[in-house]
Formats: sequence, structure tokens, C-alpha cells
Amino acid sequence: MKIGILGAGAMGQLFGARLQIAGQAVVFIDAAPNTINVLNSEGIALTTEDGAEHTHASAGLASDFRDILDLVMVFTKGFHTAPALESIGHLIGPETHGITLQNGLGNGVELARHFGPDRTWIGTTDFPVDLERPGVLTTSNSGKVRFGSYSARQASVLPWPFRVLQEARLNPVLEVDILPVIWEKVAFNAALNTLSAVSGQTVGQIGKSKESKELVDHVLAETAAVAASAGVVISLARVKAAITNAYENHGSHKTSMLQDREAGRRTEIDYIGGAVVRLGAEAGVATPVLWTLTLLARQPLPERRTVTPR
Repeated sequence: MKIGILGAGAMGQLFGARLQIAGQAVVFIDAAPNTINVLNSEGIALTTEDGAEHTHASAGLASDFRDILDLVMVFTKGFHTAPALESIGHLIGPETHGITLQNGLGNGVELARHFGPDRTWIGTTDFPVDLERPGVLTTSNSGKVRFGSYSARQASVLPWPFRVLQEARLNPVLEVDILPVIWEKVAFNAALNTLSAVSGQTVGQIGKSKESKELVDHVLAETAAVAASAGVVISLARVKAAITNAYENHGSHKTSMLQDREAGRRTEIDYIGGAVVRLGAEAGVATPVLWTLTLLARQPLPERRTVTPR
């Protein structure tokens, strides 16, 4: 299989390395010259609880590749999805499938425009990955991929993308109805990512604050109400259990949205909390707490001043 990894960040490198080690022909498509150069010259070193593995890598700009791909896995930030897919139009054939495991809402719509609804797969992953630097990763084998058909059409046998992921030890689970899974991940991220980006708190600090946990509960309830207005029923108990696990086991973690905001980079707020607020407004569902947090998260952080003691 010829597989394209669109977006060679931490998660893209993890999935691409696993697929390459399993014998697939993988290309990493990115726009960052440093990442491209390092992957081409050094490959990818992957460390898990079972030991270390290494694989070579073929990386480049979209324009560097010519062969039609069998599968494209998209790992870009949500705001890069549309232009990234446009850039690989020459690599998409009539039988090419696309998978998105990105955070947030709306990415599946973009993929369906390029691959067609019946060749588009949407889902989530909970693989942890620590990117020490481009090409050097640490992860766990305990993660999984939950995905399903964008068009909700189910084959009588497991689709070939499932088998490809399974052979790469990516622990796929094919869901008959993937939307509750995606909305539960959105609720999780809308609560923790948005609040941390606004407050500057780590996940553990949120878990130790009565007021912060109250805000989390409000965001979860609002997100569940918006999901219900779209005909999707989510399990708040399951989301709260995942959040509690994050409090207890990932307390020092700074969410990606907080890291982006501190670095002055664009965040994915419009694809997570912002998307929930927008859909709520369209459906007449109020989201006052998430609306407020979303507005605050869009504001630039003030410049830090260094105070010199007298």
C-alpha cells in the first residue's frame, strides 16, 4: 500500500513509523523544512515499553511526490486541513481513501469533498506521544484508534483500512456509529483545552481547583446539549471518567492549546470549543460558559514584563 501522512507532527510521525515498520510504503507530507530534512536524513526512532525501533522516512512537500496514494491519513491542525488537502489533489485517485483522526469538528466534511463520502473515514485516537525532536518519539502500545465510515455505510467484511491499521499494531476499533465517539472527544477537549488555554493551568491544576472543575462540568453539559441537538447522544459519565483519569495520571501536562497560546501560535479553538458554540447558536442551544471561554481563548496573551528589583 502507498500511504501518505499529511502533517508530520508528533502523531503523524508515530502513525507513519508504525505503518512503515509494518511494511507499507509511506511518504510524509509536510511544509516545515526542518522536519522534512531531519526525517529524510535520520529517519524515525520510536521507543515504547517494549523497546526501541527505527525506520527510514521519505518526507517532502506535496509537490515533491507524484504517485497516486491508496490511503491518506490527515494529522494537520484543523485550520490547515482544507489547504493541505488541496495541495495533494494530484496524489488522490478514484480509489484513494482518507482517514482523519484530528481533534475537533468539521474535518470529515473537508475529507469527503476530496475523497468522496464512501471513501472517507473519521475517528479518534488516544495514543500518547512525546516528541523529543523531529524523528525521536516516545509512545505506549496501549493506545487505540476508534474510527468509522463518514457516510455511515458499513461493509459486510472489515474494510481494508482496518486491516492496514491492525497490521501496524495501531489497535483499530471499527465503530458502527462513530459520531458519539467524536463528540465525546470534543467535549473532553472543549473542557480541558479551552479552560487551560484561558487560565494557564496544567491538567492537574484544573483537577485541584473546585472552581475550575465547576467550569469543566458546565462545558461538558453545554457540549452534550449541542450534540443532542444534532441527534448525537454522548455519555457524560464516560467523558468525566476520562477527565478524572487525566487529572490523576497526566497532571503536569500542558494542553496543546495552552502551549500554542503561550507561543503566540494560532490555536484550534474554532474547531473545538468555537465549533460547539457555533453549532449551538445555529440550533438555538445556549452555551454561555463555553462561549465566554472561547472568546477569552481567542485573545492574545499580554506580553510578560520583567520586573527588576530596586
